[in-house]
Amino acid sequence: MEHNVKKASKKSAISITLFISAIVVAILGVVLLVVNIYLYRTSVNQAVAQGYAVATVRKAYVPSQLIPGIFQPIALYGGVALILLAVGKISDKVSKCLAVLTEKEICDDVTYENCEDQVDQDVVNEENIETTNPEEILDETQKNID
Repeated sequence: MEHNVKKASKKSAISITLFISAIVVAILGVVLLVVNIYLYRTSVNQAVAQGYAVATVRKAYVPSQLIPGIFQPIALYGGVALILLAVGKISDKVSKCLAVLTEKEICDDVTYENCEDQVDQDVVNEENIETTNPEEILDETQKNID
């Protein structure tokens, strides 16, 4: 029976969709991170080409462009990807539990029905035995013989 439960407890379509969505969001976050760093580098090079000092440009652009450009994709896209991943894991575990419970309920129902049928049959046999009088049996057998 355990072999059947393992077969039935594959990943659900919702879990797979959530995992794929988490991967896509994480990839988008990494791409945005790379784009922001490239944009910072390009801005610094343009300012230096215009004649500003490198130290002055970096001092101005690091807090206003680089730090937000790094933390925004990590926090926003990384957070959304982690939430999707967590929901996918929870969904997967819930679907496995439901599959196991469903299998157990089916087995319990089958066992209960079989037990109920057996008890009903035993009760009918018991009633037949109790209601039949031994003298009546003898009388009926004698009538059948005659």
